[in-house]
Amino acid sequence: MKASLAATVLGLLAQSCTYAFLSPSTAKAYKSHSKALNANLFTFDLDDTLFPVGPVVNDANVALINHLATLGCETTQEDFLKTTKSIRRGLADEGKVITYTELRQRTIRREMEKYLNHDDITDEEVYGAYDLWEDHRHMAAERHLYHDTIEMLNGLKENYPDAVLAAITNGKGNPLKMKCIEDYFDYCVSGEDDDVFPLRKPHEGIYKVALDRYQVMHGVLSIGHEDFCWIHVGDDLANDVGASARCGAKSIWVDLEEDKYNQTASKREPGAAQPAWSTATKEELEKREKMNQDAQKYVAARVSTLSMLPNAVQQITAEAISTNE
Repeated sequence: MKASLAATVLGLLAQSCTYAFLSPSTAKAYKSHSKALNANLFTFDLDDTLFPVGPVVNDANVALINHLATLGCETTQEDFLKTTKSIRRGLADEGKVITYTELRQRTIRREMEKYLNHDDITDEEVYGAYDLWEDHRHMAAERHLYHDTIEMLNGLKENYPDAVLAAITNGKGNPLKMKCIEDYFDYCVSGEDDDVFPLRKPHEGIYKVALDRYQVMHGVLSIGHEDFCWIHVGDDLANDVGASARCGAKSIWVDLEEDKYNQTASKREPGAAQPAWSTATKEELEKREKMNQDAQKYVAARVSTLSMLPNAVQQITAEAISTNE
């Protein structure tokens, strides 16, 4: 019996080398445990976790610029981005924070004002242009969905049929508005929600709201018991790994193969060239780099493809049962 158990554990350890990079504590847990705690809640970041944010935003921007042209506004993507950054700098100087939605709406209005009579610009046109951008963002996310996203979600649903799947995002992306993955998700928490803003990632407030919604769904007063296992999945060390871990999650860092996935995480260092759509300042990038370094210690598992994720979850839940015992 002992020999059989040892063989099973060794097999799992060998498999883990193929599927995920484990934290030392997780690997250690496998030496003495072959059973696993059930995962109750999976939460996912969206941008650069389930799809590449760069081409998704670019496609939506192209659709918006083309739409504005039909209204007589002949702006370009470059001018639109310059205006966005100008508005953001002005707000920063005043110590004000607005949602990404309002920032984009203000930019749309200001660009329209360059080409059209102010009295001819209606709120309906501004909001309609924004809604078009958001719709195209969701359509683009479906087109650019990472090749193994569906396979990964199917694996989690098969292994943990009673688990809740949710999205936690700072922006307006919503898997419930994406037909190809909407059936996998139970709810979505956005940094723009009334009960979240301005406490978006990396603030812990957005994660606490996500946990509150889980509790409401299940009618439970507390989720602090030892049998509760929450796993958060995301590409950003500061926003996803560190912030969620401080709220009690087991965090999986989605650090994907660059040539296959086109993540922008590698461009977040202060000295690296930033994506054209980025409005982050040098100071913000420097602060993020420090936060990323601090978050390294919270990585429960690291995956380089999404298809590795179900196996990484099994390894993490094995560690969880070891800790509880």
